[in-house]
Amino acid sequence: MILDIDAGNTRIKWRIVDGIRMVARGDQLTELIRQGVPLKIDSKDPIELIRLSCVAGKDIVGKLQSQFEDQYTAEMRFAEVTKNAGSIACGYQDYKQLGVDRWLALLAAHAKYPSGVIVVDAGSAVTVDIVGADGEHQGGYIVPGLGLMHSALWKGTDGVKVKGRPVKGMECPGQSTDESVDKGCLLLLVAMIESLAGKYKGKLIITGGDAELLRDALSLEAELYPDLVLDGLANEAVGLRKLV
Repeated sequence: MILDIDAGNTRIKWRIVDGIRMVARGDQLTELIRQGVPLKIDSKDPIELIRLSCVAGKDIVGKLQSQFEDQYTAEMRFAEVTKNAGSIACGYQDYKQLGVDRWLALLAAHAKYPSGVIVVDAGSAVTVDIVGADGEHQGGYIVPGLGLMHSALWKGTDGVKVKGRPVKGMECPGQSTDESVDKGCLLLLVAMIESLAGKYKGKLIITGGDAELLRDALSLEAELYPDLVLDGLANEAVGLRKLV
């Protein structure tokens, strides 16, 4: 059995796989791990290998490593970005600056749609990466996610105090401050994604915590893959470094 972990800034997602079969899965708030709450793995299956993707910081890596040293005898390996992985070439001038979650997501997406993909990861930040049919990662875009947009308005104004909620009917203006903020923030993301999808050729794929909300707001067809980063961990071309 293999335990795959995607440690994001907001949530940590995990799943246990046996070959191509998923045995168990779950998620937990990253902040709970930071506070010392162990990652709850709802499975007693023996684990032979742990594969970790982490953008949440070295403290999270350390806490997970400490937990699993006591919990399992399995080797733990850390995914990292490389200049090339299989047929994919990283488009960053300094490939080490690319987030490993974005790297894994685009590797997984390209494996599913080798004719070209536009990969949207809608998490704390919203990232868009473009991969051509030749496997060339052309680079990407990063903007604040819905939560960060709402937080910026909350902190930067006296009159806007909203927390955000699902949005319906973006074609109609908001009729309250709450609605106006919700619709405006989502519309910004939708406009960016649809603009890029009109410029670049490829299958539009969305992952991340706000993926379903974004997909439903788009006027374009898009495929939803909630576990794209975890899918990328299973890619044979991914660089996995042993944690010491």
